[in-house]
Amino acid sequence: MYVDALAEFGVGGSHPGGLLLTKKLLDNEEIQSSSSILDIGCGTGLSAYYLYEKYQCDVKACDIHPMMIEKANQRFKLANYPIEVVYGDAEALDFPDCSFDYLLSESVTAFTDSRYSLKEYWRVLKPQGRLIAVEMVHDESLPKPDQEKIKAFYRFQSFLTIDQWKQKLFENNFSSIIIEPYLPKEVQEDIINDISPSASIHPKLHDTVLEHGDIVQTYREKMFPVVITATK
Repeated sequence: MYVDALAEFGVGGSHPGGLLLTKKLLDNEEIQSSSSILDIGCGTGLSAYYLYEKYQCDVKACDIHPMMIEKANQRFKLANYPIEVVYGDAEALDFPDCSFDYLLSESVTAFTDSRYSLKEYWRVLKPQGRLIAVEMVHDESLPKPDQEKIKAFYRFQSFLTIDQWKQKLFENNFSSIIIEPYLPKEVQEDIINDISPSASIHPKLHDTVLEHGDIVQTYREKMFPVVITATK
């Protein structure tokens, strides 16, 4: 339901920190016009749009939600950018081995079965390829019932601590793993509004957005976003 709300409202940069965080992360990498980049779970395409606009590189994008795909393709068509968003399941990517220099995953992997998605990330990256991700994590002191409540609302398959993410990446052969908290104060300052709402939005989805706000406020001391970078 939460992802459906994002799709119906057409929220771009819906991950913590929004596009400004994306820009900071990409500025730390050595992206060239010759680089190949896959944006997994691209949503309405805001990050992929920025990647092509700034670097003029080879950008591929995929998502699992039909409405996200439609709205992202509309964005690229209006801009006359050579990007086509295709259906793509992070757990079974339809791309050859060693295809990309960079893989961008912004608030995506937690919604997948990481036993498969992280293997796929590693597979499609070139040797020395870079994974750049943003995820929500929880403090170790968050009670189990609250963890399950949050997982159920967002339909996360994984709601992990920083140490658990490090372990999963290590188990999937990633190296140079760095995971750093992104402070809630910065999240509020960095959000850029980019919205393309559908003509008709179900009232329940408005309630979903409100409930999301309540969860973020209630658990702001125990649940926070992190930036993840790792190398194949």
